[in-house]
Amino acid sequence: MRSSKKVFPVAVAVLLSIAALWPGLALAHEQRDVGPYHLVVGFIGEPAIEGEKNGVDLRITKGGQPLQGAEKTLKVEITHVPTGVKKSFDLRTIFRDPGHYTADLIPTAPGQYQFRFSGAIETTQVNETFLSGPDRFGDVDPAKALKFPQPLPTLTALQEQAAQAQVDAAKAKTVADGAGRSGMVVGIIGIAVGGVALIRSRKA
Repeated sequence: MRSSKKVFPVAVAVLLSIAALWPGLALAHEQRDVGPYHLVVGFIGEPAIEGEKNGVDLRITKGGQPLQGAEKTLKVEITHVPTGVKKSFDLRTIFRDPGHYTADLIPTAPGQYQFRFSGAIETTQVNETFLSGPDRFGDVDPAKALKFPQPLPTLTALQEQAAQAQVDAAKAKTVADGAGRSGMVVGIIGIAVGGVALIRSRKA
């Protein structure tokens, strides 16, 4: 009985330790050494879902200790790989979490993403690219499978519908303009024919 009483607090302590570490363990991130620095990179919210607020997740340590101040000298360029669209973002620190940085983002299209960090960490120049995918960190998943009870159109679908509506409107205007010109020509011909008929009738 005494042994079980001793084991119980130890088991609780182990479970609490695992719980404290779980957020870090649950994230699929890529780890890489850059000079004396250790970088851990991924999405800050995983799985990353299309249309949901997310961001770059970057942790930097040096000699096992969190490194501060990198947001002043380091930037991240985010690329949506399927379309090639890219944009540069500033990094910001996360409150009360030294060495932890993010760049806020709402990924509006699913698929593979690339993070390229450029600039410097302290005096070390940095130009490192991290690509989402298997054994690294997750791609952005489409939101369609999670929508319930009725799926809503994605931003991309709405943009495509708007673009198609503009094309259809332009075609309709072209047809209307053509019909207007045709009607004008027919009217002119009718006037001319009528004039000729009037002249002939007067001569008769």
